[in-house]
Amino acid sequence: MKYEVHIYAIVRVKVVDVEAESQQEAIRNAEARCDLYALFQQNDREPNTEYAEDIDGFLVDEVGDEEHEHSRWYDKHANPADLH
Repeated sequence: MKYEVHIYAIVRVKVVDVEAESQQEAIRNAEARCDLYALFQQNDREPNTEYAEDIDGFLVDEVGDEEHEHSRWYDKHANPADLH
């Protein structure tokens, strides 16, 4: 059997010089300024990102299961995730 495993890894992204009236507004402003997709594109810039040494979970698909009937979610310890 062959599988495709999706690892949901956590990364740290530092957004500097965020102006705001509160910490919650700073979060919203940082998120609006940050193009997370662009951070993982190959380019000449030095991105301020790093692997945060944590995994949130996994999604496992069986190769050939086009309808994803056997796909399963697992927590970061590879235990079946409770989706209820």
